[in-house]
Amino acid sequence: MEFALTLPLLLILVLGIIQYGLYFAARQGGSDISRDAARRAAVGESADCASFRAAVKSNIGGVVGASPDDAVITRSYTRADPALVQVGDTVTVKVAFDSHDLHVPFVPTPGNARVETTVIARVEYVPTQPETCG
Repeated sequence: MEFALTLPLLLILVLGIIQYGLYFAARQGGSDISRDAARRAAVGESADCASFRAAVKSNIGGVVGASPDDAVITRSYTRADPALVQVGDTVTVKVAFDSHDLHVPFVPTPGNARVETTVIARVEYVPTQPETCG
């Protein structure tokens, strides 16, 4: 009788550990992707929004359980001069995507398995004026 009660609880526990492992792996991957995107934006790579977003989405595709199709990627600049991005300004990159959710009963996934990260970096090089990706 005890075995019959213990097995479902043990199964929920193991699946919950797997669920949290997938979420935290996706969260770590999202942080890495955001930092990489901010570094690239800070040195002037991918000035146009389409190529910037395509590069970030290709990185999201490499994260276990992540879905790049519904990713929201923004890039904005804090400018000393509103007309031009200059060295010393800051760039803010926000990346949000859904990670894999096993829907384990009684085990909530943080943020409904949505990974959201924000990184701010100092602009170091501006070969061409970049677009703000809203």
